[in-house]
Amino acid sequence: MSGKNFITDPSSWKDITPDMYDEINAQIEETFDEGCHGQCSSCESGCDDKLPVFAKKLYTITGGKGGTGKSTVTVLLAYALTRKGLRVGVLDCDLPCSTIPQLMGLHDRVMSENEVMSPVVTPEGIEVISMNLIAADRSEPVLWAGIDTFNVVNYLYTGTRWGELDVMLLDMPSGAADVPLNLYTAFPVDGSIIVTEPGSLSWVATQRTIHLCSMLMNKPVAYIENKGEAAVPVSADQYELPPACLKAALPLDPALRVKAEAGSLADWDAPALAPVVELIAHAAGKER
Repeated sequence: MSGKNFITDPSSWKDITPDMYDEINAQIEETFDEGCHGQCSSCESGCDDKLPVFAKKLYTITGGKGGTGKSTVTVLLAYALTRKGLRVGVLDCDLPCSTIPQLMGLHDRVMSENEVMSPVVTPEGIEVISMNLIAADRSEPVLWAGIDTFNVVNYLYTGTRWGELDVMLLDMPSGAADVPLNLYTAFPVDGSIIVTEPGSLSWVATQRTIHLCSMLMNKPVAYIENKGEAAVPVSADQYELPPACLKAALPLDPALRVKAEAGSLADWDAPALAPVVELIAHAAGKER
């Protein structure tokens, strides 16, 4: 045994090697036996490793395959939740491929005072933090190693003066690299929202992400099939989703793409996402 607990110490994930998988599995079982289920927001264990909680509910918008529209779904959910009267924050965790500022038409820069950042606030009141609102040149590549990338995401979360939020949405990078591995074990996540495309090309990457979320105690609460031709999800039955997971389809709409590129999604009504919006609003304490 290495002496480290890789479940409660996210910084140690970089030290994992294939010959340590038995040890990791044993630690997972031990952690569950001790009553830890990764839900820091409702935990009363007194653990010193807890991150601060800035919102009543925190959800990741994630998926294994790139280009499925995770960021667009994040923005649509944020605007819809705000229209229901919730106070919403968006944390852009996809540092190398950030699109949140463009999708929301944001041009202001994140301000910092005494090493504490203030989020950029949209006219609707959504608080947004993104590396693209900090970087001097948005076109410069992000060349940090995986664990360093997570450390920056961690800093964007903990080093920001967030307001009193009802919901925080985390726009995740694709895949299962260091950011999701570390974030799911450290952040007080209440559930994951899976975004994918219909068809077999997305299956492996998406199912891998579903398994990752379930393994790290952040089970999917919603499955959104984006860019399809049908008004109902046609590929959802292929996946091993929790029984209570909502399933929705957001059909491909050229007008949505035009609005997204123009950064003018604030007034876009996406009725297909209404069940997911209602689920989040109810969890945050807003009546249906």
